[in-house]
Amino acid sequence: MNPLEEFASWSDDDRVYWRAPGVDAMVGLGAARVVEVDGVRRFTAAAAAAAELLDEGEIAFAGFGFADRPGTGEWEGYPSGRLVVPKRVVRGAALGVSGTGTNNALRIEDSTRASYRDTVKHAAEAINAGELAKVVVARTVDAIGPVDPTDVIARLSRRFESCVVFGFGRGPLCFLGASPEVLLELQDDLVTTFALAGTAPRGANSAQDQANIDHLISNPKEQSEHRYVVEYLRTRLALAGVDLDPVGPTEVRTLPGIHHLSTKVTGRIVPEPGGVLRLVGALHPTPAVGGTPTTFAQQWISQNEELERGWYAGPVGWIDHRGCGSFYVALRSALASPEGLRLFAGAGIVASSDPEQELIETDLKLTAILDVVT
Repeated sequence: MNPLEEFASWSDDDRVYWRAPGVDAMVGLGAARVVEVDGVRRFTAAAAAAAELLDEGEIAFAGFGFADRPGTGEWEGYPSGRLVVPKRVVRGAALGVSGTGTNNALRIEDSTRASYRDTVKHAAEAINAGELAKVVVARTVDAIGPVDPTDVIARLSRRFESCVVFGFGRGPLCFLGASPEVLLELQDDLVTTFALAGTAPRGANSAQDQANIDHLISNPKEQSEHRYVVEYLRTRLALAGVDLDPVGPTEVRTLPGIHHLSTKVTGRIVPEPGGVLRLVGALHPTPAVGGTPTTFAQQWISQNEELERGWYAGPVGWIDHRGCGSFYVALRSALASPEGLRLFAGAGIVASSDPEQELIETDLKLTAILDVVT
């Protein structure tokens, strides 16, 4: 069986699917060893645990919540940090499987539109009052009905070849998605991350598509949002001991349905056991998913955002015994349960943000999964 078929057939509690662009898929089945962490020092604790947990040749899959508190309610079983050394790892071509075909019966419940506009307005007022420079406000949409997580993962893999496609299964639940955003990769001594912030829709034709790209490149609000992220990543990596390369050019990254501004950030650091997790902790949460100043933005989100983010916008990925690995930000994601899917999306709010336009941006991001399940 190929990795996704192995994922589909596994009946034990833990199962992880991971397919990054251009490489074979990996599946982790079962849990040989598990470490869970929480609190403000969770990444430091996770790095130390990984150094002790992993023997030569082994990997651990790991996921973290956006916030440092344990998961509750629908996120029970997804703590603020969890490392799993699988009983078995399967690698191979990222081939799909035949799903149940039940996803087309899903009923969409979008009840957060009015409250989201209000929250965005409130966020803009806080920014204009000088309390924040930027904050990301998220919302949810529910797709109700029977769902096959493996089928959703297969469809996402076909549609988003340039994204990481992931699934972290815990019993009847599965947190899954197709994320374009590398948070941190450490391979040998090379550190790589990307600033991915600033959004525009795809056009109906090539001329309109180019017009949308031109607007994205020239739009002060999108450029300001992007600069926050670039400056943050470089500052935090330098403070963590990374010897940075000169900043790369800002480009437009095009995905199905959407354009983003993207800037690659690279540098060098000597790897050490647990090292990639230490660097992940230095970056999370970036202004692309939290805001700036970081602490004030997190506090504002906790007090004003009307949802439990769980692992949405948190780091997910893997680490090996050397401390190398790959972590993405869990965007374009959903929590699958026997009742259906809860989808998550957010938009970056600055002083000039218009509530209706920010709502439209979340609609655009939600289509990443809605388009493959409806």
